[in-house]
Order: sequence, then C-alpha cells, then structure tokens
Amino acid sequence: MRTDTRPICYGYGRHSTAKQEFTRAAQRAKVKEYWRRTLKPKGIRWGGFYYDKAVQGAVEFSEREQGRQLYALAKPGDHVVVSRLDRPFRSVYDGVKVIQSLGERKVRFHSLDLLVDSGTPMGKFFVTILLAVAELERAFASERTSEIIAYRRKHGLPVGHRPPLGWKIVGTRARDSGMKRSTRRFVVDQEERELCEMIHELRQQGMAIEQIALWLMRQDEYPCKRRLDNYKAVEWAIAAKELGYPKQTDGKRMVKEWRAAQKA
Repeated sequence: MRTDTRPICYGYGRHSTAKQEFTRAAQRAKVKEYWRRTLKPKGIRWGGFYYDKAVQGAVEFSEREQGRQLYALAKPGDHVVVSRLDRPFRSVYDGVKVIQSLGERKVRFHSLDLLVDSGTPMGKFFVTILLAVAELERAFASERTSEIIAYRRKHGLPVGHRPPLGWKIVGTRARDSGMKRSTRRFVVDQEERELCEMIHELRQQGMAIEQIALWLMRQDEYPCKRRLDNYKAVEWAIAAKELGYPKQTDGKRMVKEWRAAQKA
C-alpha cells in the first residue's frame, strides 16, 4: 500500500536483439532522463523501470511478465513512459486497448520517439493513427516475407535452419554476409544418406522399427548429427530414402506422403 500519495512514473522497455541502441540500458536512460527533465519537477516520483527480456513483440503487453506487473501497479495520476512506441506494442488492437484502459484509469502514457502524451486529445489521436500505420507496415512486411518463403520453397532453396534429411545447408544468409541475396543452398549430406540407407536395409531385412531405433542408440559406426533413435525418426529416414531424398523439411508431411504411396 502506498504511503506517499504523489503520482509515480513507471518506465517500460522490451529486449531487442537486432539493434543495440534499443538495449535495456539505452531504453532506461532515455526514459529516466525524460522523467528527470519533465515529470520530476512536477512532483512525480520515479517508480522504476520494467523490462521484458526475450519476448516477442506479437505477445500482448498484458501477457508479458513485466508489462502485466506495471499494468497492475499503475494508479490514477501515474505515468507510463516508453522510449519507442514499438517496445510495448506490436498490434493496433493491443496498443489502443492498453492505452485506452490506462486512460480510463487516469494513467497517462508517453512515447518519447513521437513526443506523444496520451493525456491530451491530440496525443490520443496520434497514438491511434500511428499504431494503425505501424500495423499496416508489419502486414506488408509479413506479406513480402511469405512471398520470399514461397519462392525459395518452390525452387528447393533453404528457408529455415533445419535441412531436409540427406541434405545439408551451405552458404550464408544475406543479413549475415552483408550481401543483397542469400547464398544458402542444399548440398548432399553423404554421411547422413549412408545412415538412412543402412536403416532402410535393416528394415528390408525384417528388423522392427523399434529394434532399429534401439540399434541407433547404441551404434557408433555411422555419424549422426540429429536424433533418429525413435520410431517417428526411423520412419522419416526410410521415407526419405524411398522417396529419393526430397527437399522437404516437414518430416511429418513426408512420412504421411510415403504411407499414402505404400497403400496405393
């Protein structure tokens, strides 16, 4: 329970792995400087900086551990300050919902990158418009990403980190190399294919899949970079061999197609 009835300023930030200028220290410094310069002279106390680590922007503010705590602590007359609008919110629905809810409780929201104060009519207007624009921009980015993924899958190029069974990925991503295009591609993983062929041969000899899995747990003749010592993985290896090592990273889908081909 509060013994000091003066309003409180709470800072909030979220971890960013991509841009070092958005680290915890940088975000906290900006927020606290704003409090010292603008809010402290008005008698508003510092209530601390709440920071969510390694949480996706898509997770709503009220579902983040620190965001939830801050939301519960803020009382009428308090202020919530962020260094950038994209730190607390990544959707117009979440942003408008939280800011409106805080406003109904007489809690003012400040975004320093836009000089927005939700306690003013113009501030409320700008917050709503800017969040909508940000969501539209993310939708366009998501659409472009989907098109790139579809193109790479259609042409048998790597999309994620996991290569298909019997293949390995060489080359680098564009963002890692500084080049305009990714040079990542699939090349044959001969060692893994030899293991798959051995698994297939054991199955052809009548060995049960469970026995093959047990053999895989104990054998050290064939190098194995990923776990194949379970029922589903053994089926995946057999399916990959019989289907000619398709460039398909979804093992479940491959096994389903293989089973359908067996029944045909």
